[in-house]
Amino acid sequence: MLQKEMEEYWSQGSLNYDHIIQCELQSFRPAQWQKLILSQVPKKDSLDVLDIGCGPGFFSIILSQVGHRVTGVDCTAEMLEKARHNAEFSGVSPAFLQLDCTELPFPEDSFDLVVSRNVTWTLSDPVAVYREWQRVLNPGGVLLIFDANWNLHHYDEILMEEVLRREKLCIQKYGSTFDGDKNPTVSIDYDILPLSSIKRPGWDVEQLTKLGFSEVDTVPDITDTLWDDKEKLLYGATPMFMVKAIRA
Repeated sequence: MLQKEMEEYWSQGSLNYDHIIQCELQSFRPAQWQKLILSQVPKKDSLDVLDIGCGPGFFSIILSQVGHRVTGVDCTAEMLEKARHNAEFSGVSPAFLQLDCTELPFPEDSFDLVVSRNVTWTLSDPVAVYREWQRVLNPGGVLLIFDANWNLHHYDEILMEEVLRREKLCIQKYGSTFDGDKNPTVSIDYDILPLSSIKRPGWDVEQLTKLGFSEVDTVPDITDTLWDDKEKLLYGATPMFMVKAIRA
Protein backbone atom coordinates (compact mmCIF):
# COMPACT_ATOMS: atom_id res chain seq x y z
CA MET A 1 0.00 0.00 0.00
CA LEU A 2 2.82 2.42 0.81
CA GLN A 3 4.25 2.14 -2.71
CA LYS A 4 0.87 3.05 -4.24
CA GLU A 5 0.50 5.98 -1.86
CA MET A 6 3.96 7.23 -2.78
CA GLU A 7 3.22 6.95 -6.49
CA GLU A 8 -0.02 8.90 -6.08
CA TYR A 9 1.69 11.50 -3.88
CA TRP A 10 4.37 12.19 -6.49
CA SER A 11 1.89 12.02 -9.37
CA GLN A 12 -0.22 14.72 -7.77
CA GLY A 13 2.85 16.78 -6.95
CA SER A 14 4.44 16.48 -10.40
CA LEU A 15 3.18 19.81 -11.75
CA ASN A 16 4.58 21.85 -8.86
CA TYR A 17 7.82 19.86 -8.82
CA ASP A 18 8.19 20.40 -12.56
CA HIS A 19 7.86 24.14 -12.03
CA ILE A 20 10.63 23.99 -9.41
CA ILE A 21 12.89 21.96 -11.72
CA GLN A 22 12.34 24.28 -14.67
CA CYS A 23 13.35 27.20 -12.45
CA GLU A 24 16.43 25.27 -11.34
CA LEU A 25 17.43 24.55 -14.94
CA GLN A 26 17.32 28.28 -15.71
CA SER A 27 19.37 29.24 -12.65
CA PHE A 28 22.93 28.97 -11.37
CA ARG A 29 22.26 25.44 -10.11
CA PRO A 30 23.15 23.22 -13.12
CA ALA A 31 26.74 24.45 -13.20
CA GLN A 32 27.13 24.06 -9.45
CA TRP A 33 25.61 20.57 -9.40
CA GLN A 34 27.76 19.49 -12.36
CA LYS A 35 30.85 20.76 -10.57
CA LEU A 36 30.00 18.89 -7.38
CA ILE A 37 28.99 15.59 -8.97
CA LEU A 38 31.86 15.45 -11.46
CA SER A 39 34.34 16.06 -8.64
CA GLN A 40 33.19 12.79 -7.04
CA VAL A 41 33.21 10.39 -10.00
CA PRO A 42 35.80 8.57 -12.13
CA LYS A 43 37.51 10.79 -14.69
CA LYS A 44 35.99 9.37 -17.87
CA ASP A 45 34.68 11.23 -20.91
CA SER A 46 31.41 9.31 -20.81
CA LEU A 47 30.01 7.56 -17.76
CA ASP A 48 27.02 5.24 -17.62
CA VAL A 49 24.76 6.98 -15.10
CA LEU A 50 21.59 5.82 -13.37
CA ASP A 51 19.47 8.70 -12.02
CA ILE A 52 17.17 7.18 -9.39
CA GLY A 53 13.86 8.94 -8.80
CA CYS A 54 14.65 11.35 -11.59
CA GLY A 55 11.40 13.30 -11.30
CA PRO A 56 11.20 15.98 -14.01
CA GLY A 57 14.73 15.15 -15.05
CA PHE A 58 17.12 17.65 -13.47
CA PHE A 59 20.11 15.33 -12.89
CA SER A 60 19.43 13.38 -16.08
CA ILE A 61 19.51 16.57 -18.11
CA ILE A 62 22.54 18.26 -16.58
CA LEU A 63 24.64 15.08 -16.69
CA SER A 64 23.64 14.44 -20.30
CA GLN A 65 24.69 17.98 -21.12
CA VAL A 66 28.28 17.18 -20.16
CA GLY A 67 28.42 14.04 -22.30
CA HIS A 68 27.38 11.17 -20.03
CA ARG A 69 25.01 8.34 -20.95
CA VAL A 70 22.13 8.72 -18.53
CA THR A 71 19.16 6.54 -17.68
CA GLY A 72 16.57 8.24 -15.50
CA VAL A 73 14.02 6.11 -13.67
CA ASP A 74 10.94 7.16 -11.75
CA CYS A 75 7.84 5.40 -10.43
CA THR A 76 5.33 7.81 -11.95
CA ALA A 77 4.34 8.40 -15.55
CA GLU A 78 3.53 12.05 -14.81
CA MET A 79 7.08 12.82 -13.67
CA LEU A 80 8.57 11.04 -16.69
CA GLU A 81 6.34 12.90 -19.12
CA LYS A 82 7.68 16.15 -17.73
CA ALA A 83 11.26 14.84 -17.72
CA ARG A 84 11.05 14.00 -21.43
CA HIS A 85 9.65 17.43 -22.21
CA ASN A 86 12.36 19.19 -20.20
CA ALA A 87 15.09 17.08 -21.78
CA GLU A 88 13.85 17.84 -25.29
CA PHE A 89 13.70 21.54 -24.46
CA SER A 90 17.27 21.31 -23.11
CA GLY A 91 18.54 19.57 -26.25
CA VAL A 92 19.53 16.23 -24.70
CA SER A 93 18.18 12.68 -24.90
CA PRO A 94 18.63 10.66 -21.73
CA ALA A 95 16.65 7.42 -21.53
CA PHE A 96 13.66 7.53 -19.20
CA LEU A 97 11.98 4.44 -17.76
CA GLN A 98 9.08 3.96 -15.38
CA LEU A 99 10.44 1.60 -12.73
CA ASP A 100 10.32 0.76 -9.06
CA CYS A 101 13.81 1.60 -7.83
CA THR A 102 13.70 -1.33 -5.41
CA GLU A 103 13.73 -3.86 -8.27
CA LEU A 104 15.85 -2.73 -11.16
CA PRO A 105 15.84 -4.73 -14.44
CA PHE A 106 19.49 -4.01 -15.17
CA PRO A 107 22.22 -6.67 -14.94
CA GLU A 108 25.01 -6.46 -12.41
CA ASP A 109 27.87 -4.08 -13.16
CA SER A 110 25.80 -1.79 -15.42
CA PHE A 111 26.62 1.72 -14.22
CA ASP A 112 29.61 3.85 -13.27
CA LEU A 113 27.44 6.19 -11.20
CA VAL A 114 24.15 5.82 -9.37
CA VAL A 115 22.80 9.15 -8.16
CA SER A 116 19.66 10.25 -6.31
CA ARG A 117 18.30 13.45 -4.80
CA ASN A 118 15.51 13.63 -2.20
CA VAL A 119 14.61 9.99 -2.77
CA THR A 120 15.98 7.91 0.07
CA TRP A 121 13.74 9.45 2.74
CA THR A 122 10.77 7.85 0.92
CA LEU A 123 12.09 4.28 1.05
CA SER A 124 10.25 1.68 3.12
CA ASP A 125 13.23 -0.72 3.06
CA PRO A 126 16.29 1.45 2.45
CA VAL A 127 18.86 -1.25 3.20
CA ALA A 128 17.37 -3.56 0.55
CA VAL A 129 17.31 -0.67 -1.93
CA TYR A 130 20.92 0.24 -1.20
CA ARG A 131 21.83 -3.40 -1.85
CA GLU A 132 20.04 -3.24 -5.19
CA TRP A 133 21.83 -0.04 -6.17
CA GLN A 134 25.10 -1.67 -5.18
CA ARG A 135 24.32 -4.63 -7.45
CA VAL A 136 23.98 -2.53 -10.60
CA LEU A 137 27.15 -0.52 -9.96
CA ASN A 138 30.39 -1.46 -11.65
CA PRO A 139 33.28 -2.36 -9.35
CA GLY A 140 34.79 0.99 -8.45
CA GLY A 141 31.51 2.69 -9.36
CA VAL A 142 30.20 5.54 -7.23
CA LEU A 143 26.93 5.90 -5.35
CA LEU A 144 25.96 9.50 -4.60
CA ILE A 145 23.02 10.13 -2.28
CA PHE A 146 21.75 13.67 -1.78
CA ASP A 147 19.06 14.02 0.86
CA ALA A 148 18.13 15.76 4.11
CA ASN A 149 16.44 15.02 7.42
CA TRP A 150 13.20 16.32 5.95
CA ASN A 151 10.86 14.70 8.48
CA LEU A 152 12.96 14.74 11.63
CA HIS A 153 11.14 17.77 13.02
CA HIS A 154 8.04 15.60 13.49
CA TYR A 155 10.01 13.76 16.19
CA ASP A 156 11.88 16.69 17.75
CA GLU A 157 9.95 19.56 19.38
CA ILE A 158 12.86 21.99 19.31
CA LEU A 159 13.54 21.29 15.66
CA MET A 160 9.84 21.64 14.89
CA GLU A 161 9.83 25.12 16.46
CA GLU A 162 12.80 26.11 14.31
CA VAL A 163 11.23 24.72 11.13
CA LEU A 164 7.99 26.60 11.79
CA ARG A 165 9.90 29.80 12.59
CA ARG A 166 11.76 29.58 9.30
CA GLU A 167 8.59 28.84 7.37
CA LYS A 168 6.89 31.93 8.85
CA LEU A 169 9.87 34.13 8.02
CA CYS A 170 10.03 32.72 4.50
CA ILE A 171 6.39 33.57 3.83
CA GLN A 172 6.87 37.03 5.31
CA LYS A 173 9.92 37.71 3.15
CA TYR A 174 9.08 35.90 -0.10
CA GLY A 175 5.31 35.50 0.06
CA SER A 176 5.36 31.73 -0.28
CA THR A 177 7.26 28.51 0.33
CA PHE A 178 7.83 26.00 -2.49
CA ASP A 179 4.61 24.05 -1.94
CA GLY A 180 2.65 25.52 -4.84
CA ASP A 181 -1.07 26.21 -4.94
CA LYS A 182 -2.27 22.60 -4.75
CA ASN A 183 -0.81 20.16 -2.27
CA PRO A 184 -1.26 16.41 -2.88
CA THR A 185 -4.45 15.07 -1.31
CA VAL A 186 -2.64 11.87 -0.39
CA SER A 187 -0.90 12.17 2.97
CA ILE A 188 2.23 10.26 3.94
CA ASP A 189 2.43 8.44 7.24
CA TYR A 190 5.95 9.36 8.30
CA ASP A 191 5.88 6.75 11.07
CA ILE A 192 6.02 3.90 8.56
CA LEU A 193 8.99 5.38 6.73
CA PRO A 194 11.98 4.14 8.75
CA LEU A 195 14.27 7.05 7.92
CA SER A 196 11.84 9.72 9.14
CA SER A 197 12.97 9.67 12.76
CA ILE A 198 16.63 8.77 12.18
CA LYS A 199 19.23 11.51 12.09
CA ARG A 200 21.27 11.10 8.96
CA PRO A 201 23.72 10.73 7.25
CA GLY A 202 25.38 8.74 10.03
CA TRP A 203 22.87 5.93 9.55
CA ASP A 204 23.65 5.75 5.83
CA VAL A 205 27.38 5.48 6.48
CA GLU A 206 26.86 2.61 8.88
CA GLN A 207 24.57 0.65 6.58
CA LEU A 208 26.60 1.20 3.41
CA THR A 209 29.75 0.12 5.20
CA LYS A 210 28.00 -3.06 6.36
CA LEU A 211 26.96 -3.76 2.79
CA GLY A 212 30.60 -3.74 1.76
CA PHE A 213 30.96 -0.38 0.06
CA SER A 214 34.40 1.13 0.41
CA GLU A 215 35.42 4.70 1.15
CA VAL A 216 32.04 5.76 2.49
CA ASP A 217 32.20 9.51 3.08
CA THR A 218 29.75 12.29 3.86
CA VAL A 219 29.44 16.04 3.65
CA PRO A 220 26.79 17.09 6.19
CA ASP A 221 25.87 20.37 4.47
CA ILE A 222 26.34 20.97 0.75
CA THR A 223 23.94 23.87 0.43
CA ASP A 224 26.30 26.85 0.39
CA THR A 225 26.70 26.92 -3.40
CA LEU A 226 23.60 24.89 -4.36
CA TRP A 227 20.72 26.66 -2.61
CA ASP A 228 19.54 30.22 -3.01
CA ASP A 229 18.70 32.50 -0.08
CA LYS A 230 15.06 31.43 0.04
CA GLU A 231 15.97 27.75 0.28
CA LYS A 232 18.59 28.45 2.92
CA LEU A 233 16.04 30.33 5.00
CA LEU A 234 13.24 27.79 4.62
CA TYR A 235 15.23 24.55 4.84
CA GLY A 236 18.32 25.63 6.76
CA ALA A 237 17.35 23.68 9.87
CA THR A 238 17.73 20.44 7.89
CA PRO A 239 20.38 21.13 5.24
CA MET A 240 20.99 18.77 2.37
CA PHE A 241 23.84 16.31 2.85
CA MET A 242 25.87 14.14 0.49
CA VAL A 243 26.80 10.51 0.97
CA LYS A 244 29.44 9.02 -1.31
CA ALA A 245 30.16 5.30 -1.41
CA ILE A 246 32.35 3.31 -3.78
CA ARG A 247 31.50 -0.25 -4.74
CA ALA A 248 34.39 -2.53 -3.81
